[in-house]
Amino acid sequence: METAATYGHVASLNIYHSEGVPGGAGVEATKRTILERIDQLAPFRRRLVEVPLGLDLPYWIEDPNFDIDFHVRHHAVPAPGTPEQLAEVVSRIHARPLDRARPLWELYVIEGVDEGRRTAQLTKVHHAAIDGAAGALMLAAILDIEPDARPSGTPAKWEPDDIPSDQELLARTAIEYLRRPEKFIRLSVQTLRALGASPGSGGLRAMADLIAQPMPGPLGTVLRQRLRGSTTEVDNPPALPPTRAPRTPWNATISPHRRFAYTTVPLDSAKSVRRAFGCTFNDVVMALCSSTLRTYLDEHGVLPDESLVAGVPISVRTGGEDDAFQNRVSMLFADLATNEADPVDRLLRIQASMSAAKSSFAAIPAETLLNFTQFAPPAIAARALRMASRLRIADRTAPPFNLIISNVPGPAVPLYSSGARLEHFYPMSALSDGQGLNMTVQSYNGSLDFGFVACRELVPDVWRMTELLHDAMDELLDRT
Repeated sequence: METAATYGHVASLNIYHSEGVPGGAGVEATKRTILERIDQLAPFRRRLVEVPLGLDLPYWIEDPNFDIDFHVRHHAVPAPGTPEQLAEVVSRIHARPLDRARPLWELYVIEGVDEGRRTAQLTKVHHAAIDGAAGALMLAAILDIEPDARPSGTPAKWEPDDIPSDQELLARTAIEYLRRPEKFIRLSVQTLRALGASPGSGGLRAMADLIAQPMPGPLGTVLRQRLRGSTTEVDNPPALPPTRAPRTPWNATISPHRRFAYTTVPLDSAKSVRRAFGCTFNDVVMALCSSTLRTYLDEHGVLPDESLVAGVPISVRTGGEDDAFQNRVSMLFADLATNEADPVDRLLRIQASMSAAKSSFAAIPAETLLNFTQFAPPAIAARALRMASRLRIADRTAPPFNLIISNVPGPAVPLYSSGARLEHFYPMSALSDGQGLNMTVQSYNGSLDFGFVACRELVPDVWRMTELLHDAMDELLDRT
């Protein structure tokens, strides 16, 4: 997916209260902690080796040239270190790709936050190496639950690999090609069995939606009816989750530059809304983001008559993975009800849409859907995406969804870095052409920490969204 403007890494901005804690969350203590626990941090040790000519996906190896000083870096924010100043520094760091010749991560220790009372750490890790669940495991490995814990200074032992030659990589690829036809047939049979076993569920409707929804006019209608199958459903078809969305200012070709804004909502406030309306925490998060987007677009005079559509990442982990540090995420689509004026009706519509989307998604095992990605020849897929970027396809077609909204559960207890207490954990995600805005929230120790990432040119006033988010919460609380 990566181009000159699209990066595949995600990040987190961690804010520590370091006043009165010498060395807490500092550069040297962070280096010692990582080296002491490097045996638990596989993504920090692994680097890619590329197959010649892009004939197969890259392979991971344990980096024989691992250099902690390259990955952990020292930075500072200008005085007095306001949130806006910190976000500007973070935005510029986030808008740089990771070096593929090294393990795909960087950690910046940023001093001077809040007039020096706090220290920030920005951790960038490539999404090919981790997802939200793996990120939580990584956080648990680096941080401590005891404020008195300090690194011992003794690095953990681990075994690096030799860098394979081109001939060895091509030989491995040849073996994979021999295995791949059997794997593809097995996956196809699994998918057909899953669809056949769920005639009353949303499985066939979801597949019809993916294939036929982008097609306008009578042809799309006929295809959707044929793929649904039954006469009853054709005569009275159930609602499909939308896969085409109205255009917004951020549904366009993105630049390489980013803006970042962050804020916190008390978890207790979300609990009050959840209890009052019988919904889930994720429904509350979606409703808050929906209200924020509705008001923001209305203020700019560009609120569409149609509802916005969100892509919602969901974990497809089974618990039986051999390696915990992977990216095991798929996505469903949800109606954000931004064309609904009443905030409670908006929340209830979102709740119904999320329930329907989850039912349709469950019709096909998510593991099966995810495994199909291995059959895309990487060289061809990369060229196709780069061509789409050069042709600015995102400026000419309707987007399948307007933005990604992600909700990642985090630790419910306070954590520490060499004695410095972690106060907030603000997530930062990735953008792509046509998707110039991302909203992600991470729960941590009684807080919902929101991180909004946007293309610098498409959404120049992203901080306004943090204000509107609090207005949205107040609006829902007033109705409880």
